[in-house]
Amino acid sequence: MSERLYIRLGKVPEASCQWLVWSEQEQEVIASGELANASELVGLQDRAAYRPVDILVPSAAVTLTTIDLPEKGQQKALKALPFMLEESIIDNVDEMHFVVGPRDGERVSVAAVANEQMMMWLEWLNEAGITARSFIPDSLALPLHGCDWAAMRFGQETLIRTGQASGQSYSPQWLHLALPQLNASGDHLSVATYTELEFPGLKSTPQQLEMPMLVLAKGVAQAPINLLSGMFKPQKEYGQSLSLWRNAVLVFVVAFVLLLIDKGINIYRAEAQISALQQQTQEVYRQLKPGSGVHANLIPGQLRNQLKKLQGQGGGNEFFAMLQQLKGAFAKVPALKPNSLRFDGNRGELRMQVTATTYAQIEQFKEAISGQFKVDAGAMNSSDGKVTGTLTLRTKSHG
Repeated sequence: MSERLYIRLGKVPEASCQWLVWSEQEQEVIASGELANASELVGLQDRAAYRPVDILVPSAAVTLTTIDLPEKGQQKALKALPFMLEESIIDNVDEMHFVVGPRDGERVSVAAVANEQMMMWLEWLNEAGITARSFIPDSLALPLHGCDWAAMRFGQETLIRTGQASGQSYSPQWLHLALPQLNASGDHLSVATYTELEFPGLKSTPQQLEMPMLVLAKGVAQAPINLLSGMFKPQKEYGQSLSLWRNAVLVFVVAFVLLLIDKGINIYRAEAQISALQQQTQEVYRQLKPGSGVHANLIPGQLRNQLKKLQGQGGGNEFFAMLQQLKGAFAKVPALKPNSLRFDGNRGELRMQVTATTYAQIEQFKEAISGQFKVDAGAMNSSDGKVTGTLTLRTKSHG
């Protein structure tokens, strides 16, 4: 598809957001605008539904730097990257997301942003029903056009790209103080300027004057760093669809069995229903996950155990009600998968072991259910691109 939606987010929810729809094929702007704050992003849901979405994030929220990293032993060195940058980054490196950019000899470009900031941006988009393909620091989307630097005034800020993967944004009162530091060597550098700007001691090369969002949109494809990587790497669409259907099947199957209990079906008939349901569930799993073996038998066994527990505890109504309340949260976070469910009727407690692709998805799920349940999270583990953990839910009526 030749049309793309570009959105520039702010650093905080109260900041304005700019957007633009650009047709590469027609080489024209289809639509553009500005939103007062992040809560208005939901107004772009229809525009994002059938177009790829690229997100520009403020460079003021990202540290763009370089570090010496010999090619020999690079993989081991990359694991120690946060500690190598500890002195040059103010924030706690244990709470930062690092992305490695292009290499120039032994100098490697690195982008660092707080995990909390990434999760905040993703939460805004998720609440608006928007899925992004990339997160690009806005200064890196400025085309250099053969110059050493590129610069453009965007609102109250000036974006400056000082190299292939380096750049920053400055307010007017800080710009004149930062320039001598940026060009400490005193070189007579050339600057591609996209708005009317003058830099003393530097050679300005004015470019075609266009709306700032269009300049950035045209440069996104050549940007050298995408912050959506590692734990924040977006899941493929078919994987999201599979997760959504898998969650729906799990909730439906469990709810169906418990509904039979609530209607007073005796133990013999219930056992016959479970046996038939086991075969149906295995067929669903084989369709969703071809070639699966052990996992195909996992959920029917859990249902049988849960059925026996509820028969002895009389907790079927409460368990069913809890599952009904969880359906909306599963739909809101389709990438989160429940692996097992355990219910204690006496305590009104549901224990779930879940798997997600990022910590942010688990936090999003917890936030979605916090209004109905008290949530305790156990230890979270990350392995092979998956995050697993245990959530204990209690109805607020149980204290």
